[in-house]
Amino acid sequence: MSKHSVRGGNVAGLLERFAQLQEKARARTGRTFPIIVIRSGLDGFWIHRVLQNEGIESHVVDPASVATSRRRRRAKTDRIDGEALLRTLLAYKRGEPRVCAMVKAPTPEEEDRAVSAASAKY
Repeated sequence: MSKHSVRGGNVAGLLERFAQLQEKARARTGRTFPIIVIRSGLDGFWIHRVLQNEGIESHVVDPASVATSRRRRRAKTDRIDGEALLRTLLAYKRGEPRVCAMVKAPTPEEEDRAVSAASAKY
């Protein structure tokens, strides 16, 4: 698994990085591969919507549904979390529906209503 950094909120930079990675894969193999994204969390759905609008397959997984070892405590790092999400996505794409719970992203209006309701409680 390789890591690439893009400054937060830089959608154009992210899409450019994806295009570079696709071109690199095409140059190596002569084939074009789709970009598939998985992210964990119940906020920041805007990036999910942006990716989908660009024709990129995007999935949002409920972080509590990703299997972890209960027997041993482990360090929480981006590398470990990234590998777990990658394994989860591969299993999901193989047709193992119980591997995780995918979240249905709310519309911007639904998300705004939920934020307004939550802030009204305080």
